[in-house]
Amino acid sequence: MRRSDTTGAVRLFGLLLFLLAVLLVSPSCEKKPEPEAGPAAETEAEEGIPEDFVCTIVRGDESSGAVTDAAVALRKLLESRGLTVDIKTDWVKRGEEIKRFPNEILVGPTNRPESEALYSRFRDAAEPFDYLITVGEENCIAASDEAILGAAEVFADAYIRRLKTSEEGIMELMQKHVFPAAGMTLYGARIGDWSIVCPPEYTDEERADLERIADLFYRLTGERMKENAAHSILVGTASPLTPRDYDLGYLVEYDGRDLHIGGGNPWADLRALYQGLLYGALGTDGGLGIPENPPADLTLAEGEFPDFAKHRAFSISGWCTSGDAYDSEALVRQTAEAGFTKISVAGIRDKALCRNLMRWCAIWDLEMLWTGVSWDGFGEAVWKGLGDAVNAPHVWGLYLCDEPNSSIFGGLASAVKEMRAVTDQVPFINLFPMYANEQQLGNPTYREHVREFFETVSPPWASVDIYPCNTRGLWDGYMENIEVVARECRERGVPFSVYLQSVSFATSKRTPSEKDLEWQTWCIRSFGASEAIYFTYMTPYSSAEDFKPALIDHDLQPTERWYAAKKINAEFAALDDAFARYPENLGAFTVNDSRAPYMKFSGQLDFSAVLPAIETENRVLFGGFTDGAGGYAFTAVNCEDLQKDKGATVRVKAGGDVVLWQNGEAKRLAPDAEGFISFSMENGEGVFCEIMK
Repeated sequence: MRRSDTTGAVRLFGLLLFLLAVLLVSPSCEKKPEPEAGPAAETEAEEGIPEDFVCTIVRGDESSGAVTDAAVALRKLLESRGLTVDIKTDWVKRGEEIKRFPNEILVGPTNRPESEALYSRFRDAAEPFDYLITVGEENCIAASDEAILGAAEVFADAYIRRLKTSEEGIMELMQKHVFPAAGMTLYGARIGDWSIVCPPEYTDEERADLERIADLFYRLTGERMKENAAHSILVGTASPLTPRDYDLGYLVEYDGRDLHIGGGNPWADLRALYQGLLYGALGTDGGLGIPENPPADLTLAEGEFPDFAKHRAFSISGWCTSGDAYDSEALVRQTAEAGFTKISVAGIRDKALCRNLMRWCAIWDLEMLWTGVSWDGFGEAVWKGLGDAVNAPHVWGLYLCDEPNSSIFGGLASAVKEMRAVTDQVPFINLFPMYANEQQLGNPTYREHVREFFETVSPPWASVDIYPCNTRGLWDGYMENIEVVARECRERGVPFSVYLQSVSFATSKRTPSEKDLEWQTWCIRSFGASEAIYFTYMTPYSSAEDFKPALIDHDLQPTERWYAAKKINAEFAALDDAFARYPENLGAFTVNDSRAPYMKFSGQLDFSAVLPAIETENRVLFGGFTDGAGGYAFTAVNCEDLQKDKGATVRVKAGGDVVLWQNGEAKRLAPDAEGFISFSMENGEGVFCEIMK
């Protein structure tokens, strides 16, 4: 395992996070170019320092980012004291002798004998150091990456003092490392009495994840985990107790001697280790950073933890491409914290980014729809070429095509067939909305286009994007468009997604309010949609359209829509078990739609056998659902003008008690003397009602 000492000084805590971000993003350190020097400030040398004195900072040619940053910081510190400073690397051609520079200051590991000797002492010390520094006839800094910036500051002061006094000999400065959680125990046993047992099928990359966790415990306690210790952390399939399902579900159980943690694959193991141990019991934040207040003893919340995303009756997805890079655990975590269960994301061809996104999404229980794979020429060879990018339980599907013309339906049919032959993951295709023209569709009418798509392509999942929130009201064809797609899906038993408008992208489109977002979600659910996709989550860049801030703005900060989505998503998450009890959508119908063209659609459901009487003066959309065994439920959505603040009151006869789900909470309503149950909804609000047998 890699050695990594840390500093106990509070002022260096931020450096830990920097190093750990580097470790998680890439297994190797990236070589950073020196920044170009700007105009030199007019600074006079301090008294006692020769005016023509020049020194040279030397770092390794392949130094870590922390060492490179420390070298640059040291140059700035010395220049601020009036010195002339250059930075060089230790690179030499093979076979040539080392080239020395004037008055060398060696920062980090270099090929100079002085560096090698000092780092030998640094590594072999009985008690770990944060840094060892020599000043005088040898000027050298040996330090952990976490501590090297602070060591550079200490060196700068000592170096200036030595220049002023002209003392001879070598002065040494050192700081012993203080372990912030010395004596910590896991289930009452010291860390040095534990080992981590890795599943035998793990790759080197997967083993490295466990090594980083073991290293964190060393940096906390100063104790190394050992092989064949008295206690074992049995990870994933190394334990006989963990589940073997290929999903993100996992188990945590302490049997009195060993800790069993993980699931049936490395992704479930990562989720267990991070959520159960690192973020849960240990309290780390943002990867493998040292927690501010590490506990003296660790015990984990035990039990079986299911794969929440895979079992959602109604999923919430975010479109995370087309804007600023979606490339950090902080962004993934923020998405999960807003209640999203899935993301559409780019990066499948970038090996490092792909691995990290898959790691972070596993930890935060997000399913993934990869973009960047074309339907054209798709086959088994293409699938195998994607390798690890798709061989994971939380990769939900591949986005094969957006808004296809009917001329490519045959090619899409072949791609769907090829993909379904090698995987259960979804070949995702998104259809045009109804306002597309004949040339875009390749069909005379929208209904013909949709029907031909289903008959030719035979997709296992469908999708359509419809953006109804205009600056002046709602688009007239909104519900007709949903019904055209929903009817085809209903007849074939095909689940479908609908994109929500969550951003303004033209002068004719308003920035949606919380009411707009909630209303759209209730509407598509009433027609039987299995997923709402926010278009967009990240704010896009476009030369053709004028995008206003979406849920995350260009400063990567959440907007009002992020907080609105978080509230709405929590409401629908609370409803998910109830939705699951009534998996079949029978259709939808409206009441009082005569002056609301956006509510008009053909083929409305006759639900009178279930709800024989409905009384309301308001515009209301209803959706009918059944459990297939004689049980029924329905949605009701207030469809009054969303740009006004008009509530709705509804009375229905349902033949008995009704469990009303509203704002994520349930209450049982009994009929009044006339046999009606009554409820009210705010503007844009919806409810779900289970009719009790």
